[in-house]
Amino acid sequence: MSDSPTIFTAGVPESAAGSGTHVVIIPSYNAGPRLAGVVSEVLAHWRPVIVVDDGTTDGSVAGVLERARSEPGLTVLRLDRNRGKGAAVLAGAEAALARGFSHGLVMDADGQHPAGSIREFMAASLARPGALVLGRPLFPANIPRERLHGRKLSNGIVKLEILGPGIDDTLFGFRVYPLAALVDVFNRRSGGRRYDFDTEAAVCLCWAGVPPVNLAAPVRYFERSEGGISHFHYVRDNLRLVWMHTRLIVELLLVRWPALRRHRKAWKTASRAAALVALFFAFAMANPLPAAAGDALVAAENRLSASTPGWAGLFETLADKEDTIADFTERRVFPFRKEATELAGEVRVSKPHGISLRYTEPEQRIVILDDDGILVRDAGGEKAMSSKRRDAAANAVLLDVLRFDFAALEQSFEIFGRKDDCAWELALVPRTDEIRRSVGRITVEGEESVLRRIELRRSAKSFIEIAIAPPHEAAPFTPEELGTYFRMRR
Repeated sequence: MSDSPTIFTAGVPESAAGSGTHVVIIPSYNAGPRLAGVVSEVLAHWRPVIVVDDGTTDGSVAGVLERARSEPGLTVLRLDRNRGKGAAVLAGAEAALARGFSHGLVMDADGQHPAGSIREFMAASLARPGALVLGRPLFPANIPRERLHGRKLSNGIVKLEILGPGIDDTLFGFRVYPLAALVDVFNRRSGGRRYDFDTEAAVCLCWAGVPPVNLAAPVRYFERSEGGISHFHYVRDNLRLVWMHTRLIVELLLVRWPALRRHRKAWKTASRAAALVALFFAFAMANPLPAAAGDALVAAENRLSASTPGWAGLFETLADKEDTIADFTERRVFPFRKEATELAGEVRVSKPHGISLRYTEPEQRIVILDDDGILVRDAGGEKAMSSKRRDAAANAVLLDVLRFDFAALEQSFEIFGRKDDCAWELALVPRTDEIRRSVGRITVEGEESVLRRIELRRSAKSFIEIAIAPPHEAAPFTPEELGTYFRMRR
């Protein structure tokens, strides 16, 4: 930006208040009384937050400014005059980059965009940091019909501008941008600083090779009597959009189409397993489970070690199992989803080769967990997943649980257990914050030497539970099975 904005903050680095890579950016111009409530709602779901005051004159930013002086993680940038939504977003993006953030979720200041979906969108961005995560709006019944028809026209034109599908809704501004790519694109463009920003940003980032990812998100529509405010000028801004599309189509035909065709081919090779990884990230970002006060299982008299009488034989039997195959069902519950996600497949456990999960529902894919990390195979090919320290720690813990390496588990968890005839139950309580953030508390249940259920719980509303059927008849894995279900090693 040519003019530096005035910055108001509590003086605490944003990374100290929440994520060190992803920030929420809220451009605001005369947003009215809803702004303060929107900021509070966002802070309840994510920190840090940057509010960009785009030359507001209605006094709506006053309360947010006051709060920013004492609220860690909240920053207000004040622009000297109204420059337009696009210019305000870019000012926030540049400020975020200067503070070391890599991604920004942009949302409107009027309360129409869903703060409850922030974690899901951030999780998708963490899973695919090179992508543009776009919102696909789920409209309420009271949305004006003319808005829907106008969107259909705009979405159709954008399909031409990116040579096919990829951007489900070009006008919905609830999205996560890779900030460096966004700023780089607009440093070389003069347009897109006002209501044309959302469309031009999505199209031009696709031209630059940034793959689009679309996620559904609910929209709230407020009538004027409810405080709803729109600064869209029907004639002026529609003419601006017509001129923008004209420029983009000419630029596509003259310059962009060869590179865009190459980019689109590259996007097709990206693994569809990114959604799986997004859920793992969302799981890791959920609120921690409070201490298990009053839990009868987690009690001093139930604390175990490898030599605890009555348990040592079971631990040895579980750890020394031969190659094993069993059917399983998996249920994932997250606070940002109304319904649980149900999955099913087969699990294969091999001491030297690791763990292989062959998912058959809702889609076919193989997820391999071994000492080298996570590898996903599906119809799109093979892809190695994140190797960050936190994810490596979670991977190691899951391997230790399914291999039942008690000595390794005892390094990471306090272990508690109880028996009832042939049935037994274990609770693994993390010893470190890193393990607590990665996988949370683990519960393992079984009968004799057979695992029946594993639960990874981060909070009362965020957990993954895996129910395991009795194993198939034991037999060593064939070379064909090892090549199909495990990582090939030289």
